[in-house]
Amino acid sequence: MYEELLGYIKKVDNQYLRQVLDYYFIKDETFIRNFKGHSAAKTVHHGFAGGLLEHTLSVVKFCDYMAGAYPILNKDLLFTAAICHDIGKTKELSSFPENDYTDEGQLLGHIVIGVEMIGDAVRNIPDFPEKLANELKHCIVAHHGELEYGSPKKPALAEAMALNLADNADAKMQTLTELFKDKKGNDWLGYNRLFESNIRKTVI
Repeated sequence: MYEELLGYIKKVDNQYLRQVLDYYFIKDETFIRNFKGHSAAKTVHHGFAGGLLEHTLSVVKFCDYMAGAYPILNKDLLFTAAICHDIGKTKELSSFPENDYTDEGQLLGHIVIGVEMIGDAVRNIPDFPEKLANELKHCIVAHHGELEYGSPKKPALAEAMALNLADNADAKMQTLTELFKDKKGNDWLGYNRLFESNIRKTVI
């Protein structure tokens, strides 16, 4: 699965954005090891070892489709943002078996941590364009889409909007997958707070 993610990294042509990805996903062995084994959440979705990698790859695949369908999207920026959107979770949550919020995670959250990590990479890349850095950071900052869902900013770029849609779609579909797992029949499961609805499997 990590090799598949690396394949998307190779598709990024912009030299500056590619260096951001290389900074963590190619050169940082500690980060790579943590990223591969980390969860994407404590409970809601992909809350298992390897969940962060699985979620990230799914989001990138959604973005790959949108980049091909909508020419307004900058593929390099979208792919980079999708691959990096949850890197802060490697510090927000502790490793297994604990898989609990760290002190840094409680105080800052993965969005702020992720933007700081992008800033660290950018500062180590000579002549990195300031506007491009801000656009990448904005995609990370806005990827939850709404202020009430933890995003400091709402999406103001097409790439940020696409990332939010991809992230939300994968999170919700994986949540349904986990809710329906081992459930026989099609009985109503009761009200779910995430979906704000009573849900069940189809009769087919």
